[in-house]
Amino acid sequence: MLCEVSHRKEKKSVFSLQAFEKQMVTLQQKASHSSFTQDESRERKPATPQITLTGYSDETIKEAERWISGLLNSSGTITIRNNFILHFGQREFLELSGLNKNVSIEETFRKGHAEMNLMGTPEDTVLAGLHVEAMLCNIQKEFIKEEASSLGLMSTKNVSFRRKRVDHSSPVFSDRYCEFKKEGLWLVKMETVENPSLETVFKLKKKQLNDCTSKHMLQRIPAQFCDVVSHIGFHVEYAPPADPAYGEGIYFAGTVAAAMKVWEKQNEEYLYFVEAEVLTGNSAPGKPGLILPPSRGSDPFKMYDSVHGGVNVSVIFSGYQAMPKCIFTCKINYILSEKCLIITRYYKEIYMNVTNTES
Repeated sequence: MLCEVSHRKEKKSVFSLQAFEKQMVTLQQKASHSSFTQDESRERKPATPQITLTGYSDETIKEAERWISGLLNSSGTITIRNNFILHFGQREFLELSGLNKNVSIEETFRKGHAEMNLMGTPEDTVLAGLHVEAMLCNIQKEFIKEEASSLGLMSTKNVSFRRKRVDHSSPVFSDRYCEFKKEGLWLVKMETVENPSLETVFKLKKKQLNDCTSKHMLQRIPAQFCDVVSHIGFHVEYAPPADPAYGEGIYFAGTVAAAMKVWEKQNEEYLYFVEAEVLTGNSAPGKPGLILPPSRGSDPFKMYDSVHGGVNVSVIFSGYQAMPKCIFTCKINYILSEKCLIITRYYKEIYMNVTNTES
């Protein structure tokens, strides 16, 4: 979440650590020159530290609040989940080794998910967690810079993007609103994505795959990658599925219901979905461990375009096979979800009673 805050261009969404530290030094200097006696200072209650968050949208503030709360209420244990941890090199590991010796660091990689677990005293762990998040920000900035450079060379255009908000009164928004509502989600915002460079490279890839068939599919991503996917397209690091049962590629789901199964919720208030045109072409059944599509026949250089599995799930192994079209910001409607659950249980009980009576 730190990376999202630092990448935002809106001034209201960014706070300066340097300014905060400067202010703290000023307050300490004032306190040291205070004319209060020791007894008077004891009578005064210390001010309770506070953090005020401001932003241009409710979801941005909530995401920042959730991230900060996760750090400050960690009780000495912090887990950072981000597949860009896999990009750490010698320089980053040297930095980690130089952190507070009272904090132990464990890196794990299970089912396509990279995690870093920090354990120690609460204060030391929070500081170490902030340091790791800052390192991840730098890694992601370098990654975006390199990918944007490659996109520019391939498309011969300046890499830029724009997200345009769709009006709530439009028929398009109404249709998608109903689609998400069925799954207990409240569609808050719908934005179309425009990126000429990505569009050019996508068309080149489609031509390379002999104008293969495409589908409009969904991927659920963390909030911090909404801008990144609009800028440089899809990459495997953003949204690993709960279980990579069909390969180690980039996953997409054909429906909202399928997407909710592929990517499990983790107590989020807001969920973010990217709709993309995906070049699935000739597809084969997927299996665990695939890093490329399987070969078609005896020639190892002739491969399938994608793999599939489960209910309406496709996996591609090149990010250029998908073009982001829309980003949906949804709020979980717990009341609606609970009603759907009650209704489902009700009809299930009726069905069981009828079945038992007939038998």
